[in-house]
Amino acid sequence: MPEKTLQPEAQKTGAENPSGFWTLQRIVIAASGVLIGIPLLVFVIGVLLATGAEQTASWVQAVRDVFIITMVLEVMLIVISLAVLIMQIARLANLIKNETQPIFEDAQDAASAAKGTVRFVGDAVIEPIIKIGAFLAGVRVLIRELAGIRRAIRHTPQEEREHAGE
Repeated sequence: MPEKTLQPEAQKTGAENPSGFWTLQRIVIAASGVLIGIPLLVFVIGVLLATGAEQTASWVQAVRDVFIITMVLEVMLIVISLAVLIMQIARLANLIKNETQPIFEDAQDAASAAKGTVRFVGDAVIEPIIKIGAFLAGVRVLIRELAGIRRAIRHTPQEEREHAGE
């Protein structure tokens, strides 16, 4: 039994190992063939039909009639589809109008309630706390100043004694 060597294979490029049958080059060639082949086929059929004009006139008329009927049916289908689309858009607009209006009104009510709550809390809670804080800050400054005056009065006799000792 022959042993297989485990060597890394060289990476194959896209030209060597295409990922599938339809590569970009083949797609371009096929598209070019179709774009050139269809008009050429129509031209050849037109030439063949023109050679036996009397025999093929009734056949061409039948094909034309079938084509016209098909086009009329397609136009009718498009008109019906547009009518359904317009009805759906009207229903969507009505739904948006009727469903979003109550939501919008509820949001406005909630915002006004929140505004009232903020105003109440500001008037009933925050404003007294600010006044108490300002009063306490004033009392603290008053006490600090009184203590400073007391120290100043108390230090003065000691300083006089020290200066007298010099």
